[in-house]
Amino acid sequence: MHGVLVRSVSMRLLLFVLVLVALTACGSTAAAPTATATKTPVEVQEVVEPTATPVPPTPTEVVVALVPTDTPTPLPGNIAPYSGLPADNPENLKRRPVLICINNDSVGRSAHYGLGLADVVYEYIVDGFTLTRITAIYQGQSAERVGPVRSARMPNVWITYMYDGILACSGGSDEVRYLLKNEVGFPYLDADIDDLTQDGRYFFSIGSAYQTRMQASTDGVRRWEDDRGLTKEWSRPGFQFSQEPPANAVGTATSIQISYPGGNGVEWRYDPGLGGYIRFQGGVQQFDPALNGQPIVAKNVIVQAAVHELTDIVEDSLGTKGVDIKLYGFGDFRIFRDGQVYEGTWRADPEGPPRFLGPGEVIVQLKPGQSWIQVVREIGELTYQ
Repeated sequence: MHGVLVRSVSMRLLLFVLVLVALTACGSTAAAPTATATKTPVEVQEVVEPTATPVPPTPTEVVVALVPTDTPTPLPGNIAPYSGLPADNPENLKRRPVLICINNDSVGRSAHYGLGLADVVYEYIVDGFTLTRITAIYQGQSAERVGPVRSARMPNVWITYMYDGILACSGGSDEVRYLLKNEVGFPYLDADIDDLTQDGRYFFSIGSAYQTRMQASTDGVRRWEDDRGLTKEWSRPGFQFSQEPPANAVGTATSIQISYPGGNGVEWRYDPGLGGYIRFQGGVQQFDPALNGQPIVAKNVIVQAAVHELTDIVEDSLGTKGVDIKLYGFGDFRIFRDGQVYEGTWRADPEGPPRFLGPGEVIVQLKPGQSWIQVVREIGELTYQ
């Protein structure tokens, strides 16, 4: 059957050739067929769908990092990753950092206690852009008393993710509290829910004024973590440190002013004898009774600009709306250390704390010691000389 098919095709081909030759011999003058025009392929543009804002990303969610892939040199095992100083208990460097929400209205900051022992302190705008609140991060040093402890706000979600910490606050709005207790995936200790015995095992009280009475300790927070079986081996990137100032300073800065709303402006003044910046807020210098009344001194003042958004979350009985701050992504920064100022772009994601990149994407190294991160809406809210 196959042979018959081949012979049939061959006969048809021979007949076609003979006809073609005959036509050619007759000197046909028919025009050659015109080739069909080929359309140039149209470049297909990829359609990028808008991405919804994650609130919040879960621990299993894949998040694209916005930071360079260079790996810093690991610090020695007894050096705290966020202060660059020897830890009072190196075993705590294997555990989650403790993050504590601290009141910072005019009454609250008059009773501040233990801030000078934190590795890092964040200050950020809350409550309808009317005041600021503080979150202090402890890992290198323990603190027997930290306060006054107050309620959580949305920035606490993003900060705690970055440092993979355990968060301790006293209450919060229904929306924020539900989020922290049911959605975030990191340990959240709430004085209004978890310290039901009121025996001081996790929190304790000083006096009766609601703005100042609630106090915490780093050991109490870790005790709650142990009691709930939430401990784990901790590992996150640290900051990079150097005793000597980096070479790419853009100027000198011995006085820094940050125009926070509600009369809560901050000033930092460089003290060469202390090797750091002493803090003033609302025109009043701040001291820490936990340090025998010594002034609060930041070796690094980091001003970080980030997008602020007013939310529908009601934070108090007056209907004040909460403020969310985009602490992931990138933005401008200024770093002040040793009386000098450095500028560049910060980058951060949920997998690690911010990186501060100067010219050539080189990380600006911090001075060993405490850092204050002052979150602002625009770098223009900062002045210095």
